[in-house]
Amino acid sequence: MIIKLYDIGEGISVSGALDASTFKRPEDSDFSFLSPIDYELKIEKAGNSVWIHGPLRAALSLVCARCLEPFTFSVASVLDIELLPRTAAPGAPEVELKPEELDTYYFEGEEIDIGPYIFEEIVLNIPIKALCSESCKGICPVCGANLNIADCACEKAGSTILTEKLKAFLKDR
Repeated sequence: MIIKLYDIGEGISVSGALDASTFKRPEDSDFSFLSPIDYELKIEKAGNSVWIHGPLRAALSLVCARCLEPFTFSVASVLDIELLPRTAAPGAPEVELKPEELDTYYFEGEEIDIGPYIFEEIVLNIPIKALCSESCKGICPVCGANLNIADCACEKAGSTILTEKLKAFLKDR
C-alpha cells in the first residue's frame, strides 16, 4: 500500500487487508499466512517525520517445535514507527542506536510503501520456539511417535555417557 506524502496533510486513517504472500522470502519457509494481514492505521506528519500507529492482525500456520505438527497461530500487534527522509539518516557506517531510535525507519521520495513495515511487524511477533500448546509432549526420540496422540512402548534411555560423566564430576565435588 503506497501513501503519498501530500495526501497525509494533518493525518489520515487507512484500513484494509494486505496480502502478505507478496512479501514472503525463501527463508520464511517455516510459516505461512492463513489470512491476509488486517490493519487499521493512523498516519500523521509532523515536520519531516511521518508517524504510523495502529493495530495489526493475522492468522499463520506454524510448525510446533516439539511435536512437528502444524498449528494455527494468531498474531495481534501494534505497529508504532517513525519514518524520516533518507537525508536525515546518520552518515557514519556504524552508529550506536539509542532505544528511541529502534523504531525509526527512512524513506526516499514523495511516497511511502507501508506494506513492508506491516509484514515486518507480523514476522517479528512470531515466537522463536513455536509450540502448539504449553503441554505439548513432543515426539519420542527413539521411534518418532507423536506423544500427544499416544504413548509409545519404546525403552527410554535412563542415562547417556555425558550424564554419567556429569554425575561423576558432581559426586567428586
